[in-house]
Amino acid sequence: MDADATEYVLGGDEANASTVAPPAAPDYATEPTGGPLVVGTLLPLTGSLAFLGPPQVAAAKLVIDDLNAAGGVLGAPVQLIESDSGDTSTDTANQSVDRLIDGGVNVILGAASSGVSLSVIDKITGAGVMQISPANTSDAFTTYNDSNLYFRTAPPDVLQARALADIILDDGNASVQIIALNDPYGTGLAANLRENLISSGLAEEQVPEEIIYDPLATSYRTEVTQMADFNPDAIVVIGFDESSKIIEEMNAQGIGPAA
Repeated sequence: MDADATEYVLGGDEANASTVAPPAAPDYATEPTGGPLVVGTLLPLTGSLAFLGPPQVAAAKLVIDDLNAAGGVLGAPVQLIESDSGDTSTDTANQSVDRLIDGGVNVILGAASSGVSLSVIDKITGAGVMQISPANTSDAFTTYNDSNLYFRTAPPDVLQARALADIILDDGNASVQIIALNDPYGTGLAANLRENLISSGLAEEQVPEEIIYDPLATSYRTEVTQMADFNPDAIVVIGFDESSKIIEEMNAQGIGPAA
């Protein structure tokens, strides 16, 4: 790593740091009691993020296997209940959460999609169950009233947008068009990215309003034509696997990576 080319950024606002005292350390001289730890997964096995599901499920299984190999939790093996989160176009996540809660899970790992998590976070945390997402980035979770039961291991959009803006500007681009899918991840990251680009010196007319698209659309000719008319130095596509259709249309209109 080139230390001179690396910028270290402190995430979050120190003024928002918690002032709540941490819980007291357990009494390790006392034998722990309680039932087995039950972990549920709410990960995409179907839908627009299904390609991400298998490695995420594998990671969850690996952690639980390691825990059980070390003796489990409270002297008992950790139990795993798997479920599908689907995507925001279905009610799969709600149905899966109902089954997980009925199954007695203590914690739910997921969802991968910010939009899916927003659709079930109230049900999960309202039941007193912890939720941990490996991939949610929407800023909506930063101040969400989650009873201190929601956690994530991915940085929020505000940090990702700053890093992406730095890359775009360092590459010498003076005009940028952003196109993003219509969900909390897409719109949130797009808005933060545009704000960062403008605050870093680009004129507003050189970073026009984001083009927000329907991820279920069969064609993106209109959206790509709008970008071609603007003819920016850089185009940012924020999406999932449907992004391939947008890039194909960009290539067809002569403004894609193959152009």
